[in-house]
Amino acid sequence: MFDFDNNEMIEKAYSYPCPGCGGKLAYSAEKKKISCGYCGYAEDYSRANDQLIENPLDEAVLAAPKQDVEDLGKKVFDCEGCGSKFMVESDKVKVKCGFCGSHNVNVEAFDHQYIKPAGIIPFQVSRRIAEERFEKWIKKGWFHPTKLKRLAVMDDLHGIYIPFWTYDAMTDSQWSGQAGYHYYETQKVRVNGQWQMQQVQKTRWQNKSGNLRHFFDDVLVVASHGLQQKDIDRMFPYKLGEVVNFDPKLMLGWEGEIYDIEVDEGFKKADRIMDRRLRDLCSIQLGGDEQRGLHIQSKKYLKTFKHIILPVWISSYRYQNKLYHFTINGQTGKVGGKKPISPFKVLFAVMIFILIILSVIFLAEYLKQR
Repeated sequence: MFDFDNNEMIEKAYSYPCPGCGGKLAYSAEKKKISCGYCGYAEDYSRANDQLIENPLDEAVLAAPKQDVEDLGKKVFDCEGCGSKFMVESDKVKVKCGFCGSHNVNVEAFDHQYIKPAGIIPFQVSRRIAEERFEKWIKKGWFHPTKLKRLAVMDDLHGIYIPFWTYDAMTDSQWSGQAGYHYYETQKVRVNGQWQMQQVQKTRWQNKSGNLRHFFDDVLVVASHGLQQKDIDRMFPYKLGEVVNFDPKLMLGWEGEIYDIEVDEGFKKADRIMDRRLRDLCSIQLGGDEQRGLHIQSKKYLKTFKHIILPVWISSYRYQNKLYHFTINGQTGKVGGKKPISPFKVLFAVMIFILIILSVIFLAEYLKQR
């Protein structure tokens, strides 16, 4: 099932010269090809996905194929600012962390072997498009600080391959709870000192139980501490049907982060995602106008995983000593990110709103007195 002998392929890919001029090849998101920046040579990449095999989760640590990142022709840097580990081209001299903007990075020397990615989605969004969307996004929104617009520094926009785990699992759930169904009765109620007949809502509760079988396919969990799951969620979804077999040539010219969330730790996050979804599905089966006491017991089995890397454009900036991330889905172009709010602008807007309300009240009282 697993192939450990991949070093020859990786070394061959990294040393692959341009057939036209012998120069250095890199993957171009603009051309969607592996190309040479000197003579214009370009070649397509394989869209095959036959290597995207689900691996049993219980065998993950021992059986998964490994690789040394240095074999990719890259250096590994350890950021002292946020602790992220990421790869850049081995001949790159000036390095800045794309996750926190820090220049405090050191070459990391270690002998840890990493699980080889099974698949990759190459960058489809070019730097030009990413810069345009970043500039538009950073200037959008009235409630954000005016000076934020001056933070649109294009040199801080990094194209980075981010590591992910995907998890599959079959689940069986037994649930029980009470479904409440609304009905109405006509009752005599006192309103402003006078008795009136009104429709009063009542709830009839019914005990219910049932079973749910559900298969989870490719629950996606970021395998990085550099970006939080909530940062990634803002630019979901990825079109995972377009994942192709991992080819190190697609990383030429790009940065790539190394996973620091192990596969078993990542499943704990996937487990919580699955549980939330199972609760929603069981709640649908329970039905009713309202619910209470929903209790669920779930069993997960046939658990498998894949390691894939996905493209992200990221820019990190600090505002009043707080770190903010701007992200773009490198496949679809969907923009994520969070911007600071100006308290002065919010206060000003609230005051304007209050003045409008007071003006309306004053006008209404004035018209009554006429």
